[in-house]
Amino acid sequence: MITKLIVASIFILTFISSGIAQENANAVLKNIQDTFNAISDLSAQITQSVNDKVNLKGKVFYKKENRLRFEFDKMLIISDGETSWNYNKKQDKVIITNYDSEGNKILSMRQILFEYPEDCELSTFEYEGKKVLELIPQDDTYGFNSVKLFIDSENLITKVLVEDPATGKIQIDLSNYQLNKNLPDSYFQFSPSEGSQVLDLR
Repeated sequence: MITKLIVASIFILTFISSGIAQENANAVLKNIQDTFNAISDLSAQITQSVNDKVNLKGKVFYKKENRLRFEFDKMLIISDGETSWNYNKKQDKVIITNYDSEGNKILSMRQILFEYPEDCELSTFEYEGKKVLELIPQDDTYGFNSVKLFIDSENLITKVLVEDPATGKIQIDLSNYQLNKNLPDSYFQFSPSEGSQVLDLR
């Protein structure tokens, strides 16, 4: 959280330097966007924690445009950019939705990098040798209080930290990136097996 400054001199210094900080934040964002645009596909190890407790661990695959695949122990989430499949392995149940439905928006890496920043105040700082880009919504359009993107020297996102008023702190760690490996389109399609319970919400 941003601590309110009550010492007048510090407040004035912060006010004067805010324009420079904004410029730096925009430069950091552009570097991330340029790196993302140059990638045709990627895969990475992914770990999600909620309030410091790990609840998902697996692998993520991405391919332009907006094709995604998340592989977890008990769950498989796949999108071809038009349709999304959420498959619960234990229940043998799949929920099918349109990719652009409200619940799938968080899956869009392009939305996080290109749309969210337009409606957020940006700032940047360094933490443990990594650049951090913070997005704070300017209104209540989005359901989060802030998003912090931790960036490595190659402008790849290694951690996403979301402060959510309903859920709390959501942390997503990304590691072991592999870039531009020509992932097959079949990775981003899903056909329920015979006997699976299918709930089509399109």
